[in-house]
Amino acid sequence: MWDSVLGHEQNKAFLTKFLQAQARPHALLFTGGEGLGKKQLALAFAKTLLCLHQKGDDSCESCRLLNFQDGNLSHPDFILLQRYEDKTEILIDQIRNLISQAAFAPVLSPYKVCIIEDADRMNISAANSFLKLLEEPPAGWLIILLATQEEALLPTILSRVVTLRFHPVPLPEVEQHLLGLGISQEQSRVLARLSEGSIGLARRLQEQEVWSYRQTAWELLQALPLQTPVNYIGECKWIEKYTRPEAILLIKLCQLLLRDMLLLRSGLSLHLYNCDWQQSLADLAEKWSIHDLKSALSVCNEAYRALQSNASVKLVLEACIMKIDMIRKERG
Repeated sequence: MWDSVLGHEQNKAFLTKFLQAQARPHALLFTGGEGLGKKQLALAFAKTLLCLHQKGDDSCESCRLLNFQDGNLSHPDFILLQRYEDKTEILIDQIRNLISQAAFAPVLSPYKVCIIEDADRMNISAANSFLKLLEEPPAGWLIILLATQEEALLPTILSRVVTLRFHPVPLPEVEQHLLGLGISQEQSRVLARLSEGSIGLARRLQEQEVWSYRQTAWELLQALPLQTPVNYIGECKWIEKYTRPEAILLIKLCQLLLRDMLLLRSGLSLHLYNCDWQQSLADLAEKWSIHDLKSALSVCNEAYRALQSNASVKLVLEACIMKIDMIRKERG
């Protein structure tokens, strides 16, 4: 069942038994890395549970009102709660609105399903308000929380849900899936590794033209140490034009390149992310000390966290370049 979602057979087996069970938990938590298929499986499962025949095969009115391919989410017993586009958190007014709907019983299907995306992004007020809903769950409701960072959820919320953990899909399976989309063998191999076994992330990286950003990250590391950092930064037009998601992607790629260089500098060549650049990375790694690589990684980690907040994209990128340049000049 749910063959459109690759992998996660243990979770699929649990959900299949869930459909047949008499006594069911009222809340599930799907947790795991980005793009592993948590949302895709949650949507497919919701459609099956709400189906009047519990098949999810578009053979009933319920299925026709929940057609994800066409973007039809008009089913009266389905709720998808997401962060506002301009917000980094789920806000308390969203949870209050959800609670207000708890007074209404299912209309068409035997159940009401609510999926909360980025549940680990609830601010503290929203989380405390949501806890009240879990403590007194509405009859006939199933709540599915989606989270990438399980530890960010309140312990009291975790104690009231059944957790299904999503693990990376084996790399050969990811490669085969990407090959089936018409992506070249070499790119499929690299994307599987850059995404760490996440099909969703691998597809997004291809759509984002990750190769251009990776080349920019590579050229930056090659240029260090800089003769005139201020001039170099002024010539990097991408610093001015990158959006926050683009800057996050660039820093992530710098992290992965540095990590590969650290492995090669330590005499290891297994499990490289940038497996197509092994020799070039090995040559560059010889110009760095292990200490420098570790320090540069720490700087990138700091920049990555800053970009995930509201810090200025331009200032974060400039500071990251300057700090790594200083590391290379002081110890390189």
